[in-house]
Formats: sequence, structure tokens, C-alpha cells
Amino acid sequence: MIRTASAMRPRLAFAPVVALGLALAHDARAAGFALDVQSARGTGMAGATSAMIDDSSAIFYNPAGIAQGRVLDAQVGDSLIIPSFTFTSPQGVSTNTAVRPVPPFQLYESGGITDDLSIGVGLFTPFGLTLAWPPGWAGKSLITEAELATYDIDPTVAYRLGPLRIGAGLQIVRGTVDLKRKIETGPTEASTELGAATWGAGGNVGVQIEAVPRYLSLGAHYRSAVKFDFDGESHFDNVPVELQSTLRDQRVTTTLVTPDSLQMGVASHLTPALVLDLDVVWYGWSKLRSIDLNFPNDTSGLLGTSQPKSWHDTVNVHIGGEQAIGSWRIRAGVLYDPSPSPADTLTPDLPDANRLNLAIGGGYLHASGFYADVGYQFLVLFKRTSTAPQLPGDYNGLVNIMGISLGYRTPPSK
Repeated sequence: MIRTASAMRPRLAFAPVVALGLALAHDARAAGFALDVQSARGTGMAGATSAMIDDSSAIFYNPAGIAQGRVLDAQVGDSLIIPSFTFTSPQGVSTNTAVRPVPPFQLYESGGITDDLSIGVGLFTPFGLTLAWPPGWAGKSLITEAELATYDIDPTVAYRLGPLRIGAGLQIVRGTVDLKRKIETGPTEASTELGAATWGAGGNVGVQIEAVPRYLSLGAHYRSAVKFDFDGESHFDNVPVELQSTLRDQRVTTTLVTPDSLQMGVASHLTPALVLDLDVVWYGWSKLRSIDLNFPNDTSGLLGTSQPKSWHDTVNVHIGGEQAIGSWRIRAGVLYDPSPSPADTLTPDLPDANRLNLAIGGGYLHASGFYADVGYQFLVLFKRTSTAPQLPGDYNGLVNIMGISLGYRTPPSK
């Protein structure tokens, strides 16, 4: 259950802080760490797409964009995310995470039933993280490894009314998590691993309007929060005899809610072949006040924990462009994304910071309708100082993101 900070209970020093791992299964990479690189085209434009997106990836970016008449568009893609985080202690000792690529995939299909009505479905992974800190590092009692992901299935419908397009979709979401950490128990060192999975549901709605036909368009997209009731298992190893009645394998549960988001954009066709898009995105991260962990079968009553977060809402800004040159497309963009985490709750399970994304990409559309897109982002996490009592210090990092999409779109002549 998410609660305000005033309702939190004190933690036991040896209690496993696995609730946070459950939360990360869906908190995500647009500072926090929501993954908004859900097509190579969008990646190459730094996600600045809501007012102009017109292919099947609009199922993620703005569902109104699939209302393109009797056009079939289908694509499959993958975004290879390669993060590298560094923690530096107040004494100047630096620790780096191992390089573990995260490969969220995408699959979209949309088509027009009539000139005005279109339907589609998308499968994508909008939240995920892989972290691997060294087993013996200073923060091992907080985290050593984490693997987190959500999988969205989004059936979508859109309708065109003259210059106005309206779209809506259903989010059917599967969340998974696996978390490992060490526990100091005196002369020995125990370890714990948690695994959990659950389903959640939500919705999204979007609009696009051609304010000045062929020159200026506006877009807006709202994606709802999703509630997750995680129910998993905790496993303990190397527990001393005197703690085995407490630190034993058992159920662990928590309830968390993802942030909702509102994206608004304006796109200008400066020439028939060039479009520029400016997007502003609000994330409702303030829903995450704390992460509460419950052990339903804990007869001692000592293991329940509450991890404070006290995150705040954020607004990020995307600017992107696309230039057509015959059958080729050239794209570029930039994104500034502030962190929702206060300094006093910033810990290595979610090494977040303000970030700047620089994007570039390109594509090729064959006369037959088959196309290929590539996109690349270089993401800089600026140095952020944590004052969290568990592990104060500085965080910074770099992330490389490479996307590729292959697809087919009904050629104009057909």
C-alpha cells in the first residue's frame, strides 16, 4: 500500500528491503525510469511525436495517430538500452554497475476499417531496468542485482472527424521483478532473493488536430496510472540459526500504483518534407510516497517495512524533427528530463538523476511499402548528491540506447 510519510513505521535493521524491488517493476525510465523509446522512429526524435505520429507506433505515443484511413501499418522493433551508473562515496571511493543491456521490444499493427475508423494493437515494454552492483560493494545491504520489466498489451481504436482524430486504448499489463541483496547478520552474511509477478490494467486516450492543414498540428495524450498488487516469494540463504525462524522463505506482498502522464505537443511542417515537434510531458510521480512491504505469514510480526520515497511530479521537454529526402528520412531530437526523487530518498536501487538525451536517427521507405528505421540516443545523467542516511554519496551515469524497427505500410498508390 502506498502511504504518506507520516504513516510509516520504523524498519528493523535486518529486515529485507525487497518492497522497493517490487516497485521498480513499473516505475520507470523517463526520470524515475519509464521507457519512452518504443520505436526507432520515436527514439531518433527523442520522443517528440504526439502531434505528428502517423504510424502504428502511435498506439504508444498517441493513439489518435493511427486514424490514417484505409492504411495497414505493422512493425516490429527492439531498443537496446545499455546503462552504466557510478556511485562515489563521501570518501571518494567509486563503484560502477556491470554493463547489462536491457532489450525492450515492440510489436504494433494498425489498419483502417473505413476511411475514418481504425483499430490496432500494440505489445511493448514501457518499464524496465537491469542493475548489477558488485557483490561486495558498500551498498550490498540495499541491492546487488535487480531485473524488472512490464509488458503492455494495448488494443486501440481511433476515429477521424475532419481535421480531428481521437483515439483510445486499453492497457493490459504484466509486471515482473527479481531482486537480490545481502543482509548483515553479525559474523555471517545472509542473502535474499525476491521474485514476483502480477497483472494490472489501465487506459489511455489521445487527440490530434490539424489546426492549419499541412502546416500546423496539435496533439495531446493521457495515459492512466496502473495499480499492481504484487504477490511473490522471498528466499533467504546462509541465515544464522538464531534468525532462521524470522528470516525464512515466505510470501511477500505490496500494492503500488504507476504514475499517470499527460503529453501535449505542437508540430509544424515548415516545408512539405520537414516536420518539427515540441512536446511537454507531465508525470504524476507524487503518487509514490512510500513503499510498504507485508509478510502475511510472518508470525513474529517484525518483518513488515515501509520505504520512504516522497517523489514529486515532473515535467520534461522534447524537441525533435524529421526531414524526408526522397525515400529516406533523417531525424534528430533532444530531451531534458528532471528526476522525481528527493536527495534524501535517493538510493542505489534506483540511481536516478536529472538527464539530457541527445537523439539521431534515420529511415528508408521502399516503394513496395516495406520500411526500416534506426534510432540512437546518448543519455547523460548529471551528478546528483544523495543525502539518504542508508548510503550518502554521488550518483552519475551514461546510457546508450539503440533502436531498430522493421515494418510494412500500405503504399499510397494502393
